Amino acid sequence: MDDLTTLTTTKACTVRLLKKLQDNIELARMKIKPSKSRSISIVKGKLSDQRFLIGDEPIPTVSEKPVKSLGRWYDASLDSSDPFVAQAAPILATGRKWTPLEATKQAKAALKHRDIVGRVQHGRSGLGAGASTPACNKATLFQRRKLVVQEVRQQEEAARCAKAVSQAKQGQWMTWEGVEKRKISWQELWEMEAFKASFTIRAAYDVLPSPKNLSQWYGEDPTCSLCPTPATLKHILVGCKTGLTQGRYTWRHNQVLQCLAAVMESRRMSVNALPPPSRRPATTFVREGGGQATLTTTRPETGQLGGARDWKMLADLGQKLRFPAEIATSNLRPDLVLWSASLKQVYIVELTVPWESAVEEAYERKKLRYADLAADAQQRGWKAKVCPVEVGCRGFVATSTSRLLREMGVRGKAHRQAVKYLSRAAEKGSQWLWIKRKDSAWAVG
Repeated sequence: MDDLTTLTTTKACTVRLLKKLQDNIELARMKIKPSKSRSISIVKGKLSDQRFLIGDEPIPTVSEKPVKSLGRWYDASLDSSDPFVAQAAPILATGRKWTPLEATKQAKAALKHRDIVGRVQHGRSGLGAGASTPACNKATLFQRRKLVVQEVRQQEEAARCAKAVSQAKQGQWMTWEGVEKRKISWQELWEMEAFKASFTIRAAYDVLPSPKNLSQWYGEDPTCSLCPTPATLKHILVGCKTGLTQGRYTWRHNQVLQCLAAVMESRRMSVNALPPPSRRPATTFVREGGGQATLTTTRPETGQLGGARDWKMLADLGQKLRFPAEIATSNLRPDLVLWSASLKQVYIVELTVPWESAVEEAYERKKLRYADLAADAQQRGWKAKVCPVEVGCRGFVATSTSRLLREMGVRGKAHRQAVKYLSRAAEKGSQWLWIKRKDSAWAVG
């Protein structure tokens, strides 16, 4: 046997492979004949004129010299005269319960049905909310392929959600509202410690060995070690009265607040360091006979803070915050106060670390709590805005938190890093509460 076939993905790999192959064959006192060899390069489904060398002698391409192998000719057309070969479909290694051909047919049928029905409303965000998708019958070939792939993923996600709804415990995440999706990459999962990865996954589905779960699984005592109450995971992380009295939940709250204050303080200092904002409107020029100018608004990178350079901030770390008397007189202590005297504008930020299914309830409760304080500030001529933010005790960040960060100008990569920063702080605090669930004495590690 004296024939070899090599297959690589890049030109550089082919060059390195040919050089190593030539060196090894020369060690065996043999020689490659470039005139009897052929090369073919395909880039994005089309032939490419790439040249390869054996020593200093070029290898002919199939476009220049067609070649016959195993009874068939190969040339630049890449078509086979054999009807069985030309009509043979590629074999895809998939599971027994899912076939790509059937999934693709269903996705195409769903896209055609969507074109007929038109755009519909999902969720409770209101009419017209949500991103619009292009019609499949008017999309380009690239867009159509992307729509089909997206539809296949959505159908698989819908099937997974339909199964999760029927699960009383593992499907509790289906009832969460106002919570951002959390993505954990494979790299992050591999870098996690075994206990942390186990806690993250099992806490999300409420299958940690809490006394209540152990009672259901093995008939053990479901009573909490700190109080005479059945100890579910929710009770351990947010509902134990003894843990609340000992300051366990306050400690975790302050850990998340410290992260949020660091993000907000960094943003405040970067905005205050900028040059003073320009008050003069931009002048738009048009060509002669061009008609009225079209004004295009650009999103300011500084967010809502771009109108001033005298922003100040106070954080209730260590229970030392006093609400600024120049804004209003109050005994309430919000977690963060951000204000500008030149704009007479104040943001009242209140953080909560609730159970994920109670995020919206916590938002409404905190907003109502500081409504009177905002009204007093408005009577003094201030523009007051109450911004309740929530970070779930298992690390799921609420949409209110993401919205506040975007309003402050934290976008893109900085926004993703800030969300991950807050998520890790809440999850780490809850993990420590879980470790200390049986200790009557509270100590921070």
